[in-house]
Amino acid sequence: MFASRLAGPLTAGFFVKQPKASCVEGDLEALLVRMRQRRYPETIPVLASYWLRTVYASGYGRRHWKKLNRLLKRALGEHLPDAPSRQAIVDIQAWIQQSALLTRRPSRRPSPRSERICATLSSDLLRPYINRLLNEWLPVEAARFPIGGGIPALAIGRALEALVVRERLSPRALEMLLQPELFSPHDVYPADAEILQDVVLSLLGRTWAPPQSVMPAALLCVAPDSKLPANYGEAVRHASLAAQPEGEELHVPIAPDEALEIGKDDPVRIGSVIVTMDGRWWEAVSHQDGEPYSVVYRPVGHLRIDYSEGHVRLRVPGPETRLSWSGSIPLPDTFEIFGREWHLSQWEQDAERTWLDLMFSRILPMTEMVPAGDARWWRLRPASVDLAWSALENALTSSFVQGSSEPIERLRHPDLIPLGRAISGLAASLMSGRLRPQEAIETQLRSIHFLEAQVSSKYGRVPWRILPAKARASFSRFRPSPQLLELLNQVFDSLPERLCAATSAVPRPNISFRARDHRRKRPDLHIWSGTAVPESVRRKN
Repeated sequence: MFASRLAGPLTAGFFVKQPKASCVEGDLEALLVRMRQRRYPETIPVLASYWLRTVYASGYGRRHWKKLNRLLKRALGEHLPDAPSRQAIVDIQAWIQQSALLTRRPSRRPSPRSERICATLSSDLLRPYINRLLNEWLPVEAARFPIGGGIPALAIGRALEALVVRERLSPRALEMLLQPELFSPHDVYPADAEILQDVVLSLLGRTWAPPQSVMPAALLCVAPDSKLPANYGEAVRHASLAAQPEGEELHVPIAPDEALEIGKDDPVRIGSVIVTMDGRWWEAVSHQDGEPYSVVYRPVGHLRIDYSEGHVRLRVPGPETRLSWSGSIPLPDTFEIFGREWHLSQWEQDAERTWLDLMFSRILPMTEMVPAGDARWWRLRPASVDLAWSALENALTSSFVQGSSEPIERLRHPDLIPLGRAISGLAASLMSGRLRPQEAIETQLRSIHFLEAQVSSKYGRVPWRILPAKARASFSRFRPSPQLLELLNQVFDSLPERLCAATSAVPRPNISFRARDHRRKRPDLHIWSGTAVPESVRRKN
């Protein structure tokens, strides 16, 4: 699957430059560093695929591919961290020898995208947006790709790329998706976060990744007879990483009275397991009964979601280890980790510990982060909404090409048909070749706003992109009034920066009585900057 992925069209990156010879070493070093830092080796094929697409899009020439091929051969002779890394290097070499070195066609460099027409995300919506992207929309999108048992990492990469590209995020918004503080193991699966980073870096045209973060941590489970406080999950969020001679430790701060309560038992009972953003699970081993008061954890292993048997499963360690159990087993019914709720399916015990087999129950609701009544909730829309707007966009385009409203009437989303008719009327007015009075455009926008209100709870505002390009460009031919600007911002999402300006600060131009009289009598006068201007002057400007 990796080889077929490389054989497809390689287009990635927004702002790329022709590489110098020295960039080849830097690009390869970036790949090797990211391979060594990989938390989940099964995602290395995704890393290699998107890294190769990035260097291809940067404008590699024949001499660059030859040099990269030599460096890859040298890298294979050195120590690589694992078998997936070696196989990825071999696959990249095979693609270079079979494709890049057998054709003299230069690499295709994509045209830069304008940030003005791309969507942005407010900082307080980034975390819930990422959670919905990885937990709700990703499984639905990944199901669109033909795969065998389970969900291969490359299929997840393709699905994430489709979702992010469909969102038309600006480079600035893509940059924001790389911030490590937006991710928590309570909310997202670390392997999915790794793949998202690969996709975003490729879209930005970068080979180097930002530093990885182990923190934050999230509480997985606590033993029933543990003396840890009831609000211990909140304390885990403030855990700190400490380097010790015997290895890494996590210290979770607790209050002095809580430490005193823990120390009353002999032996001390602090059985609990926490998970960090690198996917590792940590076991409580001791507590510090003195400044600073804390519970100490050490890493034991990694947690991995299993998609292989038709049911999403997760095997986790029990909060405490006993040689034998008697009576009922006081284990929790549900667990919350990786943005999902899990229920206990069965448990078993080996020579070292008790293991719990969990089965997926549901996605954790995002209303806990952004209330459903919040006016911005629609911005965190599912992928089906993007597909519906894309269908309307295609119907509008076909309608103008055919000169018929039939494509709009045949929409598979009947609730969007009335809105589509109104948008088509506005676009036709804007594309007629003759500017209409702003009052007439305002009337059409109010009609769209009325129809939009009936479906906004499901679809949100109309994306600016679905208007035909000619209709969007017509707004550059005159300066909208404050009333028109306000209506545009109420109706459309992701407007160009020029049309997103605050309307209250825009003064309404004065129009002389003579200009008004001329405007009534002369058909060749048009509204431009709020003033009547003759046709000849309008053409000149």
